Amino acid sequence: MRFLFLLLISIQFCQAQKILKIVPLSRAINETSGLEIFKDQFLTHNDSGGEAVLYAFNEKGEILATYPVQGAKNKDWEDITLDKDFVYIGDHGNNFASREGLKIYKIKWNGVDFQTIGKIRIRYSAQKNFKKRGINPFDAEGLTVCGESLLLFSKNREKLSTEVYKISKVPGEYILYPKNSVPVDALITGADYQEETKVLALVGYTFDGRQFLYRVKNFDSEKLNFDSIEKVEIPHPESQIEAIKIIDPENFWLTSEEEKFYGQPELIRVRWN
Repeated sequence: MRFLFLLLISIQFCQAQKILKIVPLSRAINETSGLEIFKDQFLTHNDSGGEAVLYAFNEKGEILATYPVQGAKNKDWEDITLDKDFVYIGDHGNNFASREGLKIYKIKWNGVDFQTIGKIRIRYSAQKNFKKRGINPFDAEGLTVCGESLLLFSKNREKLSTEVYKISKVPGEYILYPKNSVPVDALITGADYQEETKVLALVGYTFDGRQFLYRVKNFDSEKLNFDSIEKVEIPHPESQIEAIKIIDPENFWLTSEEEKFYGQPELIRVRWN
């Protein structure tokens, strides 16, 4: 029998972050949804049916290269993460809880482009109904490597919480059982974990357009300790922030996608307090 461990979490709300830099990005990555650093360049992708490619760009927002991902399709790519050997792309966008065949691509750089070496197929244990509906708990966007596992964070529109799923890196088929549920009071869109500093970071937004960043110091992937989670509002409401990359425990890179009311996509650097 598997159990969902619910913690009594009190989120510490800190002062707003300071924005250090905002750089417009090319509209070729107007739906930037994930962010990584690979070979000293930023790496991102589009979501919602974009091409199966990764875009490399610099701090000026200039696209440096476009890399095809062989053996993959972009149904709804939502995040990207990597370890020392492989890159993982989460094709698990499920806005209306109607998708089957959710997966995470495990890919490897071959010197020219990225090659899929396996698929980590996932299914939510609690989802029995795939009827289209907007308010649902079966969407997820944030994905990060954490030790020998992947952590997936849900975008729960019913409870404004995020359920945490721990997934093997080994290609195969997996049924997902939540290991924890965190009352973030937002819709989580991105995640990152920095092994050397033991910091976990999440980003998300509320229905009224506010943007938030969450930080857990001394994060333990076994205990999933969210009892010390901190939250700050990002003072940039005219955006929808979709991805995060930790620089150090006090500094972060973010990307926001192009929105009808907010303009073109952006690379944003912020400092905590």
